[in-house]
Amino acid sequence: MRWKMVIPIAAALVLGWVAAAGAEDKASSSSAIPASALTRDQFKALSPDAVIEIDGERMTKREFIERRTKALEQAIKNMQEVRAKADAEIEARRKAFLDAQKAKLEEGNKKVEAEIARLVAADAAAHGANWEARKKEAATLLNEAATAPPRQRSVLEKKASDLLSSN
Repeated sequence: MRWKMVIPIAAALVLGWVAAAGAEDKASSSSAIPASALTRDQFKALSPDAVIEIDGERMTKREFIERRTKALEQAIKNMQEVRAKADAEIEARRKAFLDAQKAKLEEGNKKVEAEIARLVAADAAAHGANWEARKKEAATLLNEAATAPPRQRSVLEKKASDLLSSN
């Protein structure tokens, strides 16, 4: 009779043990918490070893934070590289623009200087060889005439007029 009782009890224990093992497997497989169901505060409250499920992948909170930190560091590094390239490109374009503007200005200045030289030469040809010296002397005489007494003023103005009109 003892054997009759021992066999059902042993069977019940074995079945209970199998059921408990199956329940533990189910609990461990479904113990991953979907990240989409967590609030920020709930996520903060999780232990670092808590398993979460993100985009169908299971990982611990610690692994998730490490991955996110590495991704953020890489994004910052990439952003700094892009910024450096953009700054270099902007500086190159700026230099090219300023060089082009400088070349245009120099070309324009050369044209103006050539035109001035042409006009001065035409003026000198029309008024004689020493035209520039005569203009300077006439200007000096007219400045003196501005402060001279009336009789001397007319003499100085006449000399200046003669200098400007003679060839």
